[in-house]
Amino acid sequence: MRRLFSACAAASALAACSTPQTTQYFTLPDSQYSLPAQRGNETAVRVILAEPLANGGLVYQTDAYHVNFARNHLWAGALDNALAASFSNKLNRLNPHRRFMPANRSSADAPTLKIYMEAFQGSYQGQTQVRGYAVWPNGQGRNFNIDTPQQGDGYTAMVESLDAGVNAAAAAISE
Repeated sequence: MRRLFSACAAASALAACSTPQTTQYFTLPDSQYSLPAQRGNETAVRVILAEPLANGGLVYQTDAYHVNFARNHLWAGALDNALAASFSNKLNRLNPHRRFMPANRSSADAPTLKIYMEAFQGSYQGQTQVRGYAVWPNGQGRNFNIDTPQQGDGYTAMVESLDAGVNAAAAAISE
C-alpha cells in the first residue's frame, strides 16, 4: 500500500511538471507615446539597458546575490523602447518648455537624453528597483536610485510598482 501511494505521488508530481505554463505578456503603463500639446525644443529620449535587462523577461532578485529571469512572464515589446516612451510621456508632463520624444520617433538631428538603466526589477525585499543615470545633451548627468514598495503579489503588482519607480526617476532626472 505504501509503495502504491509513493508511486501515485511521484506520478502526480511528474504530471504537474509536464504541464506547460502559459506565457503572459506585460506592457509598462504609460508606454504608448502621446505627442504633447506643448511646442518646444525637441529632445530625443534613448534608453540603454544593462545586459541582464535586455533578455525580454521580467527580472526578479531572489536574494542579495541572485536574479531570476522570467521565462513565461515577458515584456510585450522591446523594454528599451517602452521605457523611452514612458520616460518621454512623464518628462513632457514635468517640463512644458521641451518636447521629449522616444529616439526611434524623433528627428535625426535632435539632441539626445540618454538614460542608462542598471536595474529594473522586483526584489525579495518587497519592493521594485529602478536604478541608473541620465546624461543630458549638454553632458550633465544625474543618478537615480529608486526603491518603490510593491503593493500585492505577482507580476502585475511588480509592473505597477516599476511604473511608479519610473515616475520617481523621471522627476529625479528633470530636477
